[in-house]
Amino acid sequence: MGAPAFAIYLNSAARRVSPDVIAQIEELVHPDDIYYCSSRDDAARHAGRILERGYPTVFTGGGDGTVFQLVNAMRTLARRRGKEGRIPTLGVLSLGTGNALSRLVSSGSAVQDLKSYVTNPSSDVWPVSLVSWEGQVFPFGSLGVDAEILSDYIAMKDGIGAGPLKPLFQNVGGYFMAFFGVTVPRHLWATVRREQTTLRVTNLADHGYQIGPDGEMTRSFGPGEAMYEGTSNLVVLGTIPCYGYGLKLLPFADRHADFMQVRVSRMGLLDELASLPAVWRGAYRGDGLRDYYASRVRVEWSEPMPFQMAGDLASPRGSADFELVPSALNLLRFI
Repeated sequence: MGAPAFAIYLNSAARRVSPDVIAQIEELVHPDDIYYCSSRDDAARHAGRILERGYPTVFTGGGDGTVFQLVNAMRTLARRRGKEGRIPTLGVLSLGTGNALSRLVSSGSAVQDLKSYVTNPSSDVWPVSLVSWEGQVFPFGSLGVDAEILSDYIAMKDGIGAGPLKPLFQNVGGYFMAFFGVTVPRHLWATVRREQTTLRVTNLADHGYQIGPDGEMTRSFGPGEAMYEGTSNLVVLGTIPCYGYGLKLLPFADRHADFMQVRVSRMGLLDELASLPAVWRGAYRGDGLRDYYASRVRVEWSEPMPFQMAGDLASPRGSADFELVPSALNLLRFI
């Protein structure tokens, strides 16, 4: 008897994983093939079972953090078993908060996507390159103010618990409340005290390039050459254009399969806010943002900075090396 056709991995705490959605999914998927998670530890436990049962396809229901907790757990186990890179094709259902990946591959209706697959299993597979840091892979990540806002948002959300204000923190409005209520005052005080952070981004591969206004390769950088050196409060890296909520922060990230995009902000926080509408659309062109194509880079800060990968916080750090992993993941597409 062959392996089951597919499994589904659901974050029971995700914003859109309601009892009604669960009931609809359970009508389409055998209970033995549904894996519920409520913590990071569940990813490793379920990853082992998923690989043992040999599912060719796994659907995930949750945000980008949920997706990559499972992906990294499966990759780690596959590596230990001598099957490097051999993990199931992934179907990403739009059931989380930010949903950067699902915006690229989903119709927007999780249940409808699942029904479509059950009726006519899709063969439209998209190989996606990812960024690697210390064995963990992700499609986008950052060090600096972006991760700082995420940290402030999580702290505020945890602080209100399950009270009547909780729904306000389950959409983009929660991030803006954290930004204006906590992050901005902290940065204004740092400005008064004339505090600045400096950043160096070093190319570690044979070639790296500065990106022109239309995504073209301009200045080239050799091994060990500084791509950027100066004041900054944010560096972002990734292989897909979108963050959550449709924020197109890395508009050139998928232009070249052999490179990730690295974006450095030279703007202060208030200038970043004023430029946000254009940045959100991926339309900002100006010296306030510097963009690069790279396959291996070292990021070094003058002090430890907040760090996030696919919307999951990691420990602050002052330096980190990042590397492109070509065609690291196969994604199903429904659009």
